[in-house]
Formats: sequence, structure tokens, C-alpha cells
Amino acid sequence: MIFDPDGRPPERGPETKNEWGILVIISFFFGLFLLAELAIDFTVAKLSVPFFLLSWVVLLAIHEFGHAIMARLLGWRVDLVAIGSGKVRSRFSVLGMPVELRTIPLSGFAVPRPTDLILPRLKQFLIYAAGPGIELFLAFAIALLIGFGEFFTRTTDVGLIAIQSFCAAAVVGATINLIPFPHRTENGNAWSDGLGMILCWKLPDEAFGDPEPSRDTDASMRRFF
Repeated sequence: MIFDPDGRPPERGPETKNEWGILVIISFFFGLFLLAELAIDFTVAKLSVPFFLLSWVVLLAIHEFGHAIMARLLGWRVDLVAIGSGKVRSRFSVLGMPVELRTIPLSGFAVPRPTDLILPRLKQFLIYAAGPGIELFLAFAIALLIGFGEFFTRTTDVGLIAIQSFCAAAVVGATINLIPFPHRTENGNAWSDGLGMILCWKLPDEAFGDPEPSRDTDASMRRFF
């Protein structure tokens, strides 16, 4: 997901004791039911569920960095890459880009900033497409590497189940993000990647704001991008 140039990323997460209590209770019972399902009539195939959930978190980071790295490749600045939603738990930099880890690792967003108005709509389209695109690319590349025949075969091999779950999570995540829908919060507006890829072609130049020069001072990053 990408926030529009004028939108502010949402900062609010579970803050009151009641909100945290509800989150903890839901998480506890979800984990309990998952463990019970795994324990009752256990089969190796059931490991696909926890593998899928773990893959979702990893792919969330890959997805958002897909947006951010594409923006950098196109010469735009990246103001923020947020992994998760809710309250900020940690801040650091990766490849010269500010990164935040947040409480709930179910969604995230990137905030690219134009540094020029050269084909801005095409650049915005490519930035939107990069998130789900990297997920689909990984799923296809892994399936191609393993072999499509073996990849879609039911198996008791734990490693192959983990790989299949990762690819399934990648395809599901990319598909959800490609569905065109708006996402609004009290602090900002955002489009799903699919809606952004459609509507970015209709944006006037003013929607991209005044181009700001890149503030990257890392020489190695300037060479890479």
C-alpha cells in the first residue's frame, strides 16, 4: 500500500487497556485453536497453516520494500517504510530509507516522495505495481525452480510444504492488494495497489506536489540507485 502525497500515515494503534485486552484475547484464542487443530489428528500437511502465517509476515516486508526500492530506482525519495500497523515499536534505516516496525504485522505502507515530474504517472504506476509484482515474481520463480509438476504435488516433506505455503501466501497477498479499493483513516488516505494502478493515470501534476531533491547522503546508495 502507498499513501498519497498529501496523506499522513496512520499512527494510532491499540493504546487503551481495553483495546490491548481485546487484541491479546483474540490472539490468545486464535493461537489456542491453531495449536488444538495441529495437535488433533496431526499430519505434516497441517503445518502449512503456521508456515502460511509466518510467510505472510515475511512477505509483508518484501512487499513494502518492493514499493520503496522501485521508487528509489526511479529517482524518487522514500520518506517512510512501515511494516505492520498500529503503534511504532522500533525505528531504523535500511538502504538509507527510514523504516518503522509496528505492533500488528498484518499490513504496511510506503510513502514515496517525487523528486521530479518526469513521467510521474508512469513512475507512480510502477511503484504501485512493484509490491504485488515482487510477490508474484517470487512465487513464479520458486515454482519454476522446483518444477511445476512437483510443486503442485501433495507431499509430506516439511521443507516443500514450507515453500508451497510461502508461495501460496505470496499469491494470496498479491491478489488482495490488486483488488481496487480505497483505504481511509482519520489521519490520511491511501489506495490499494490495484486502485492506485488505475487512478494514478488521472492525477494532475499538482497531485504530486512540488518536486523535492533527494536528501540521500549515502554515496553507496547513490551509486546503487
